[in-house]
Amino acid sequence: MSLTNADLHEHEGWNKTTFIACLVCASDVIVLLTGIFVDDVAWSIAGVGLITFFGMLIISSYHAIHHPDSKGTMRKALAGSLVAVYVVILALSLSGRLYYTENVMVMILVENFSVVIITIIGFYFGTKGAIEFLKMWKTTK
Repeated sequence: MSLTNADLHEHEGWNKTTFIACLVCASDVIVLLTGIFVDDVAWSIAGVGLITFFGMLIISSYHAIHHPDSKGTMRKALAGSLVAVYVVILALSLSGRLYYTENVMVMILVENFSVVIITIIGFYFGTKGAIEFLKMWKTTK
């Protein structure tokens, strides 16, 4: 079975997207480990957020070039970076490297960040499900 020109082009696009995603992940890990070794995790958390945001923006924009019907590149970048930062904060908190229990204000910020993440995930996937449901409902009418 041979691939058509369009299939080869799409396969090449996914290879480039995967390569960019691997570079973003590797950069995040390097920034996080550097922050842990230097004992300044606040800068590494901010670095992971920025790298992930711009990396996801590049990946989403590149994907939108090959698939013109793809929308929401900024939404994908924001959701991806917020979830990445949340996972980093959660991992650092569970490992004992993030000391926020002494400062009440920081504890409140971390707790509210959890609420923001839950809301973002709920609305992100909720709107996708609602749109698909409406599309199916319109086709059955």
